Amino acid sequence: MIKYNKLFVLGFLLACSACSVDEAPYDKKTADDLLGTQTGLEAATAGNYEMMKNWVADWHILHEFAGDNVSVSGTTTDNLFYTYTYQRLPNNERTTSYWTNSYKVIVGANKVIDAIRQQDSMANAQLLAENYYLRALMHLQLVDIFGRPYNQGRDNPGVPIKLDVDAFNHPKRATVGEVYDQVEQDLLKAVDLFTTEKENVYASKEACWALLSRLYLYEEQNDKSIDYANRVINSGNYSLLPTEELAGYATIQPERNKETIFAIKFKPNVDYPDNGWGTIGSLYATILGSGWGEMYASRPYLELVREYPEDVRNNFIEPVVEKENVLWAIYVDGQSTYKWKIVTKQGDDYVYVENGKSVVLDKKADGHGGYHYFISLDGEAKRVLIDKQLAVRNGFPKYYILKCSGQEGQAHLWSPVVSRLAEMYLNRAEANAKLGNDAEALEDVNVLRKRAGIPNTGLYQVSNLKGKSVLDVVLDERRLELAYEGHRKMDVFRNKQHLDRHFPGAHLLGSNPIREVSYQDKAVVEFIPESQVLLQEGLTQNP
Repeated sequence: MIKYNKLFVLGFLLACSACSVDEAPYDKKTADDLLGTQTGLEAATAGNYEMMKNWVADWHILHEFAGDNVSVSGTTTDNLFYTYTYQRLPNNERTTSYWTNSYKVIVGANKVIDAIRQQDSMANAQLLAENYYLRALMHLQLVDIFGRPYNQGRDNPGVPIKLDVDAFNHPKRATVGEVYDQVEQDLLKAVDLFTTEKENVYASKEACWALLSRLYLYEEQNDKSIDYANRVINSGNYSLLPTEELAGYATIQPERNKETIFAIKFKPNVDYPDNGWGTIGSLYATILGSGWGEMYASRPYLELVREYPEDVRNNFIEPVVEKENVLWAIYVDGQSTYKWKIVTKQGDDYVYVENGKSVVLDKKADGHGGYHYFISLDGEAKRVLIDKQLAVRNGFPKYYILKCSGQEGQAHLWSPVVSRLAEMYLNRAEANAKLGNDAEALEDVNVLRKRAGIPNTGLYQVSNLKGKSVLDVVLDERRLELAYEGHRKMDVFRNKQHLDRHFPGAHLLGSNPIREVSYQDKAVVEFIPESQVLLQEGLTQNP
């Protein structure tokens, strides 16, 4: 048992690089005895990309479900519920799987890096670069979950930095700053080694630049973040999808999407032969009879994205209509319960009947030719959303999320995006906002708002921020544009903001509702998997 335990500590499983992998696009098999050949090195690298398919669902859950864009409509036995409710478990299956699969990819990358170094073959510089990128990505995403944001202190505990292939070498936790330094070092090494232009489901020089832009933004090295965002934007290799194609972002084969910098490729009818049960998309929606569809767009996200009906990002959310001929005015009673009134439209007004009398919803001009509607409740005006009568689960109207489904016509096929061009504009905008370059920051925000179809009246100038700061505007746009892509939790806490969860969802059920999470809360950082802490001497647990 001692030998078994050591082999599994930290998830450094060398056996992972000797197993067969599925097809496409990384259609190779890896084996230790092939690492001395060009074919073997290519196969081992393909296996490392393949292993990321086992990693990415937990990556999404741990980064996205702990934010404020998702509303869970009931309890579930899946351990994702504890991430969503900030009720940490030291033996959470999701965090354990995430930790293990991350280090599998890291060790797989180390094996290729080590083999190429021994051969000292510059012919393999491309493969060396790709594996440096993968190792950097895994370490950065690990420290996002198991360490505090960088700007809360470089010396806070991070994660172990694994740079070798020795299954019996179990490094202790590095500091957050040391992990960031290692990620930076790997990415800068990789940039100078790329020799081949490949499709965007493989690492590239631009993927390294994109991750460096993110890294420096998190470190608040804003000039450097702008520099690397500029390198990607000015490379000419990527372009924003046109307005008419944006709502179909997830449905496009990743290699055909000019906005995507790096994505993890899933192939139709191979990776999800059953239409995608058990995938991220199946949690968000039921499509073609596949999927549970139990986690919906949160109320504050709905209000934000519906500010402009012209915003094509509305199409990432699908209200599930039950009756076409009935209109509902949907509002939140208190903080936790959805209510609705049946209304009829009379000109620009909506009217409902209360105690036999007709009542007109209050309305307020929205500033761009329309109105927001409100209902008076106990002396408070509650904003309503007008929809056709919707299907409901546990009192929650079904607002399906479609951003993780539908690739190439398959219900829940999806190739998760790690980096795309829109993030570069937003990184540059946030960095400029923090440097006091307000006009430059708003210019980048407006590029994305125009692309989303928002009319000129909805574009920002320094003179019309509607009581917001420029940074507030940028962060709202990040929330709109990058929703369901794994950014929101970090965007809130690294900016030292509190996570506001005063909206209906299972996080408000029971005797310990989670209405707000401080950026200083211990629960912001997940527990190190208990199995690893127990097995490895010196591996400390988070408080």
